[in-house]
Amino acid sequence: MCLLLICYHLRGIFSSPILFQDYAYPADELMPLSCRGRVRGLEPNRGDIDDSLGKFSLTLIDTLDTLVLLNKLDEFEEAVKKTVQDVRFDNDIVVSVFETNIRVLGGLLGAHVMADVLKQRGERMQWYRDELLHMAKELGCRLLPAFNTTSGLPYPRVNLRYGVVSPLSRTGTESDTCTACAGTMILEFAALSRLSGDPIFEEHARKAMDVLWEKRQRGSDLVGTVINIHNGDWVRRDSGVGAGIDSYYEYLMKAYILLGDKVYLDRFNTHYSAIMKYISQPPLLLNVHMHNPTVNVRSWMDSLLAFFPGLQVLRGDLKPAIETHEMLYQVTKQHNFLPEAFTTEFRVHWGQHPLRPEFAESTYFLYKATGDPYYLKVGQSIVEKLNTHARVPCGFAAVQDVRTGTHEDRMDSFFLAEMFKYLYLLFSEKTQLPIDIDDYIFTTEAHLLPVSLSTTQPSCHTNNTEPQAHKDDLFSYSCPSAQTLFPNNPTFAKTIRDSYKYLTGLGRTQQSSPVRWVTCYSFIKEQHNLDSSFMNVPIDHREGSSSAETPLFQMVGDGEPTDDITVPLVFLFSKEGATLTAALQEHHNVDVLLLPKEKKIGKEKPEKLNIKFRLAKEEFAEGEMESTTIHLVLEQSETATEMNTEAASLTGKSQETCSSPQKDPESSP
Repeated sequence: MCLLLICYHLRGIFSSPILFQDYAYPADELMPLSCRGRVRGLEPNRGDIDDSLGKFSLTLIDTLDTLVLLNKLDEFEEAVKKTVQDVRFDNDIVVSVFETNIRVLGGLLGAHVMADVLKQRGERMQWYRDELLHMAKELGCRLLPAFNTTSGLPYPRVNLRYGVVSPLSRTGTESDTCTACAGTMILEFAALSRLSGDPIFEEHARKAMDVLWEKRQRGSDLVGTVINIHNGDWVRRDSGVGAGIDSYYEYLMKAYILLGDKVYLDRFNTHYSAIMKYISQPPLLLNVHMHNPTVNVRSWMDSLLAFFPGLQVLRGDLKPAIETHEMLYQVTKQHNFLPEAFTTEFRVHWGQHPLRPEFAESTYFLYKATGDPYYLKVGQSIVEKLNTHARVPCGFAAVQDVRTGTHEDRMDSFFLAEMFKYLYLLFSEKTQLPIDIDDYIFTTEAHLLPVSLSTTQPSCHTNNTEPQAHKDDLFSYSCPSAQTLFPNNPTFAKTIRDSYKYLTGLGRTQQSSPVRWVTCYSFIKEQHNLDSSFMNVPIDHREGSSSAETPLFQMVGDGEPTDDITVPLVFLFSKEGATLTAALQEHHNVDVLLLPKEKKIGKEKPEKLNIKFRLAKEEFAEGEMESTTIHLVLEQSETATEMNTEAASLTGKSQETCSSPQKDPESSP
């Protein structure tokens, strides 16, 4: 069959990774005209393009999971061994946070997932012990200093060895970043958190997404292209779906698919409605001003927007996806490839074509959604034009100008990581693939992450249970959050927040306190609404905890002074709580005395409270009142409905457990 012949042909021309290893390894990229590797610092500086090069064998890592899809399993295993043995990240080099995240971190995670699948099948990789995941976590830790800004938006660049703050870092002076640069971290960072068990990565990526959402133009629901990382002001207010913004929208949609958090879907739908109202002028997608969205800011489009029809397919909006894709196909018919920028009349505005994969990506998704063989013909034309106009003896060369067909000595890693992956999948049958592709979501660099992560219990943020929680509820992002406790119960967070509505049997409360079983989330949040004339007594859910074995702590000092607990709250550990509960069950009225614990002679230990109980109206022992700090009367009829919890003792922010790889202490995350 024709499809099988094309697949065979693609597998054959994917010998480019072999050529990469022959001519370029361990360099970051292959220079296909020179047949040698590109080493940063040894070749002429290309400006921002070189920020993706970090002396970490970029192309090798970016291509690992592609080898698996092509059933080149021997080559994959050998490439993983090379990566583990040779790649190091402790390099004194400044790299793009965005590019390093999507290409290297994403490549490591995708390869780890594939290696784990092959190992579980027992076919190969039996030696593998999560080495790629450990490398991914190390790299994630080296990227974290970029998030050390007042807004939570990351710096655009980071020094892998010295971070951002250190004088040795040669970076940290930037004040701006693109929207996509800040908003294209959540898939990789969340996957790293859930695979490694460390929530810090997902927390930082989510905060950046939250900031971008809060900074949207409320009238149009659009975002700008460039934003100040310190104060959150927009630097460039033009809004579109191409360069500078593209993958922010993509990651909102895909974060919902990967993580199951409906907040991301709600945000995406809000933005999508605005895009279709203001930016979409079928079949064109033209940039507008975010504050005045009825006015176009330019009459040309860039090639990166070619991903958007594929994103519309994921949303289920096929008609505009088909229209825009057809418009793009007509441009390729005129110029062989999509120019970096082209006008509404399909004329060349910027003639370069670095072999970008976005058009092939949308072609694949449209064929998968429609089954229309027309898209196979489109894909076949892409393959033919690559072979005719881009193939050179040592690989595939970028086109310097589509009008002249001249080449550049450049083959970006995304050509092998994305272009060949989507083309091969377009012509492959599911039975030809070593995995079920429907079990995975593609990152913006086409790395594979399992959608099963949505059912993985993270250690912090997870599915929000109320669609509008993201708008005003800052406590939704406290850590631990009530929303992390029972992610599959859609009413749990609402029940916790509105818990006072469900208290029963209170009667009259005079000089007494109802006992409430609460989570740290609810008593931190609700303490501002409590009547300070009453005492509240949270009891630890952890069995066996006691004041004798656990250091004393205060529910203060975790953030702003307004966050401190200011109403009377007495936290009881499990053993003391059991004593209180037993007393309440046996007697209707009891007094609770909190007494200073006597110091042991010769031992300097922090003073702890000694909790004693007695029946109400009984006389105090001699001298007892002198040391009493709090006097409580609790009646059995005044107990509140018990609520199950998973966390009752943590009130502060999550600890950043990532050990810093930076030399300068100030640059640690």
